[in-house]
Amino acid sequence: MHRNQFIKLTFLASLGIQYEIKNEFFKACSTQQVQIKNLLGLSASHLISDSILIEKQTYRSFLKMKSEAAKEGMEIQIVSGYRSFSHQKSIWERKFKQMTKQMSSEEAISNIITYSSIPGTSRHHWGTDIDVIDAAVKAPEGDLLLEQNYTGLGPYSPLKSWMEANSKKFGFHLVYTADEKRSGFNYEPWHYSYAPTSRKYLNLQVSNEFKLAWKKLEFTGKSDMSDEFIETYFKNYSLGINPTLMPS
Repeated sequence: MHRNQFIKLTFLASLGIQYEIKNEFFKACSTQQVQIKNLLGLSASHLISDSILIEKQTYRSFLKMKSEAAKEGMEIQIVSGYRSFSHQKSIWERKFKQMTKQMSSEEAISNIITYSSIPGTSRHHWGTDIDVIDAAVKAPEGDLLLEQNYTGLGPYSPLKSWMEANSKKFGFHLVYTADEKRSGFNYEPWHYSYAPTSRKYLNLQVSNEFKLAWKKLEFTGKSDMSDEFIETYFKNYSLGINPTLMPS
């Protein structure tokens, strides 16, 4: 092979390698941007459904868990799965407008985040988190998702015991435990998360890229949140969960 031909081929090969690297780089950036939109509740591209939208792997594992529980006479039913940004925004703004009639914006925000996430930060945006009941028993009157329904003689107490013994086999972990040392949202015995996927999502949610994207969102009450408050919120609420759901 002539020297000039060799140089030309080597140069073209180097261009090809650079093209592949750039292609992979932009593909990775695009993938991350899509994932951030998913985690903000702005896209449902990662979800499937037979009635309630949930993330694909979460759905498959849930069906296996549901089938196993059915052998013991339980009918695990998801009453809340994926929740879009607009849905969470409507929940938030309804509570905010109602509470600020009686208290300051700061007090209202503090009260709301006892149970409800700030729009764009809810784990229910991910599609990996589910609120469950046992549809095989008579439903209690009023709100189904109350602690009293999952303890003692509550109708969902047997389901809670079964979940404690079996849910991890299928990848589902309780998110907001009764541990008094845990920060963040109150105890929710009905709220489970599919750990293999949600751990990855949490790792992205606490990244600077996610936080920058979140800052572009708009909803009532956001202007009353200082940067310091937001940082504390991500630390105490996003990370105030069952340690088994933390990224490794």
